[in-house]
Amino acid sequence: MISIDTALKHMAWSNQKLFHEISALPSDIYQLKAAEGEWPIGQLLTHLIGAAEWYRYCLTSEPWGEVIPINNHEILSLEAGKLARLDQLLINQAQLDDDLMTFDDENGPATYRRSVILTQAQMHAAEHKGQIATILKMHGHHLDLDKYDVWAYTNDMKNTL
Repeated sequence: MISIDTALKHMAWSNQKLFHEISALPSDIYQLKAAEGEWPIGQLLTHLIGAAEWYRYCLTSEPWGEVIPINNHEILSLEAGKLARLDQLLINQAQLDDDLMTFDDENGPATYRRSVILTQAQMHAAEHKGQIATILKMHGHHLDLDKYDVWAYTNDMKNTL
């Protein structure tokens, strides 16, 4: 049976690569936006952490922790560690049965299979990486998303074994 394990491991790997690459850019990048009224890069990065906290809650009923707004390299570095731990939890959840998970969201009780929550986690992170890359490009910075794709992940894993 095929699993979501590779997709989640790729997500965790690419999240760390993204945070590392962002930390090498000028410190003013956290306020960059695609357009007025849109979220700046710092808020998108913070949202990745908040979403991972949310998925943990959906899967384990553990309340989410404080999410620190990412607006500088120091906070980014600290939050990268937190994201790595949350991503590992998601990877571990992929080893469990595809049970129905019930949790409260803004509309009341919601029920989804574990696989749906894990798939959403992976897709959500990919969507926001695309947004961040677009914003950076609009402002003269290049974030090569090919360096973050599953092919690059697979090749990197081959080289580390």
